[in-house]
Amino acid sequence: MLKDIQIKEQPVCACVPLDFPLTLRCRAQGPTTLHYQWFMQWEPTCREIPGATQPELHFHARQTNLYICRVNDKNHHILFSNWVKVKVLKNIPAGAIPPDWNGKPIIVSEPVSAHVKSHNDVHLHCYALGLPAPEYQWYHNGLCLPHRTEKKMKIKSVRQRDSGSYLCHVSNVHGEIWSEAAELIIEDDIILQASPQPSICPATGKVALLIGNNGYLNHPNLLAPMVDVFELSVLLRKLGFCVISLVDLTREEMLISIRHFLQLLDKGVYGLFYYAGHGYERSGRNYMVPIDAPQPYRPENCISVQRILQQMQDRKTFLNVVLLDTCRKWYNSDCALSKVSPLKPLGNTVYGYATCENAEAYEVQDEAFSSGIFMTYLKKHILKEQKVTHMLDAVLEDIGKDPLVTGKQVMEIRHSLKEPRALTDKIYFSGNEQLNRTVWDQHTKIPKQVVKFSCGVEAELRFKVVFSNLIHTFAKLTQTPPHLSNVKIILYTPTDPVGFSNNTLDPVDSFLTTEDDGEVVDYMLRLCSLQKYQNNIILRIDLHCTSLDTGAGVQESLERIIPIPWIARLLNNANAFYVEKHQTNGAAAKESIPCLQDQIKTLSIDKERPYSNQSKSSSEPEENDEGDISPIL
Repeated sequence: MLKDIQIKEQPVCACVPLDFPLTLRCRAQGPTTLHYQWFMQWEPTCREIPGATQPELHFHARQTNLYICRVNDKNHHILFSNWVKVKVLKNIPAGAIPPDWNGKPIIVSEPVSAHVKSHNDVHLHCYALGLPAPEYQWYHNGLCLPHRTEKKMKIKSVRQRDSGSYLCHVSNVHGEIWSEAAELIIEDDIILQASPQPSICPATGKVALLIGNNGYLNHPNLLAPMVDVFELSVLLRKLGFCVISLVDLTREEMLISIRHFLQLLDKGVYGLFYYAGHGYERSGRNYMVPIDAPQPYRPENCISVQRILQQMQDRKTFLNVVLLDTCRKWYNSDCALSKVSPLKPLGNTVYGYATCENAEAYEVQDEAFSSGIFMTYLKKHILKEQKVTHMLDAVLEDIGKDPLVTGKQVMEIRHSLKEPRALTDKIYFSGNEQLNRTVWDQHTKIPKQVVKFSCGVEAELRFKVVFSNLIHTFAKLTQTPPHLSNVKIILYTPTDPVGFSNNTLDPVDSFLTTEDDGEVVDYMLRLCSLQKYQNNIILRIDLHCTSLDTGAGVQESLERIIPIPWIARLLNNANAFYVEKHQTNGAAAKESIPCLQDQIKTLSIDKERPYSNQSKSSSEPEENDEGDISPIL
């Protein structure tokens, strides 16, 4: 039996906006019944709060104050809790805090860049909300400043050594966040004119990994990711990127493709990662859902985006851009979080979220085609010669003006980019053959083939790489003898083990083939999931026609070999490298990522009929009725 009072749960400090409903807790154990009394520091004395006699103190925070709780028993034993400070920040913009905020830090005032003369004092600050109150740590040019752990930082009598980029890392038990970079430029007393813009090292290569998951095995299919990945790949190639574009990947295939992407990154490279598909967010962690994820998602079924970005930073790239076109709804709060270390303050990272925290990302459906709201506006600005963060700002503004998603989808940008880098920057070739666009395009191109049948019919096989793991094969008759009529040609793959080929031309295929010269072809075969092939592809060409001389039907068959797709070779090599490395290290790397349920919404825009709701699976989270703009699954 306890002889003394013991406080088991101390109250914690907090930093909240004006009138925020707050609860302070003090829980204790003792030998007899305990009594509680809360006090508030009221200058110059400490005053008892009337009626505050419970372990929990509920109130609306209206001003900054200190609080303490007294615990006593009937034997007149007394014990006080720790003093806690409740900091109240005023003039916080409406909507800065989500309705179901769990206390994770939210920066409400960023540090501001400054241009000052030498020997002057400089003041930097970073204010953040948090429950418990967040901790601060300042960094200068990527180096931690051990004794700079307050929200305000004063640098006395600055010198040139103090110039550079300053970042503030804000954290508490619920998560972490980095401030925007503040640039400090020191002007010597002798030099009165503004310092010239410092030159930056040029990019040595550009590479992008684009993943779009459309067809899910256990969840509602999506419409936009395939089209969005295709359109973005075309634009990035115009900017000089070596592009890996993949659709409908399992978890294992996503991990292998990411490993290969990371192997292509190196010092000086610009790396861009884009994902469109089902996704979710949990306490600042973002997760991608592969097409083979079960219902409901399990921790081992999903992939952490933050972990990818960490590994991108490890490659010493000059620019890392992550674009997430997915929902960020919060679900299953009881799931464990993946273990992710804080990102390094290298000043080279840009995050572009299609939507804000705890919100959906919408698709726009017009007749047979769909595209994401985010991509609709991204493709308008991505080719412009401006700093990547400024380009994304323009996208954010355009989305904000779209009446179809007002109050439903707002883009969010996070970055620590300290240099004026743009996706349009020219490449200084450093001898890295892997990211030489000429070499890259030669590897990905499939040459034409001429097919000659014994009856005199000739045809040409053409190949269009739509995605890195999906090609369209076209057959065009180039010569038909006069004694033959009703000539038809059919393509298929007899060795296709699991039905990766498809000879139907759906509306999406029609859109994706519009980049060709518009010439009519006689047959089209869709070869998808190329990453699954382990050997060369056997292509069967069947000819059917009628002889005008005899009236009899004529049938011939030929086979042609398409070498094993380059994406299969690349991903197999990446996987072999990964296995060999980790076997050598005596460790196996496995993703351990929490599961949450989510679904991307489709914004139906049909010019011929009014908006309508469609039924959803009962196993998916229920959503509120959105009126005339309804999410469609």
